[in-house]
Amino acid sequence: MKIGVEVNDFFRRYGSRVGRFELEIGENTSVQALLQKLNIPADKVGFVIVNQKRVDNDYVFSDNDSVYITPFATGG
Repeated sequence: MKIGVEVNDFFRRYGSRVGRFELEIGENTSVQALLQKLNIPADKVGFVIVNQKRVDNDYVFSDNDSVYITPFATGG
């Protein structure tokens, strides 16, 4: 199944693919599994938004979901 993914540029430092792209994933893939596949450390993720709603790491994707992964906000 395919999902649309947008990964914040912050995660480039971990070797993750960043920007917008489509990704083929298996049935029953969770947010946690996706983060591992993309080399994104879960402790650096602020929010995962699926179809404009915040989800937990145990959320299981459906075909054509739209996913946005963003880090915790930082600043000074």
